[in-house]
Amino acid sequence: MDDKSLRKIVDLDLLIHTPARLAVLMFLLPRFKATFPEVITALDLTSGNLSSHVKKLEEAELILVEKAFIESKPTTILILTEAGRQAVLSYADVLKSALEKIS
Repeated sequence: MDDKSLRKIVDLDLLIHTPARLAVLMFLLPRFKATFPEVITALDLTSGNLSSHVKKLEEAELILVEKAFIESKPTTILILTEAGRQAVLSYADVLKSALEKIS
């Protein structure tokens, strides 16, 4: 692996690199949006843990958080933004490139 590839790994976005946040983004990637309870169930996170990660992703504009009523119940919906989609795909490209160079 050349130094340039190593440098890209060093510069990985720590916001995305955190396992729970990466999992949230990857869960949303193929679906575009999901309800808060769907994400909790799929990723086996606590409500408080997911809330803290969602706040950071929302502040970075990688996801949008909307409130809606579904079947007369208040529900939080997480929506992957275009910036979020690009960020997770770029992250994956860096890892893929590095792995290809060492294989």
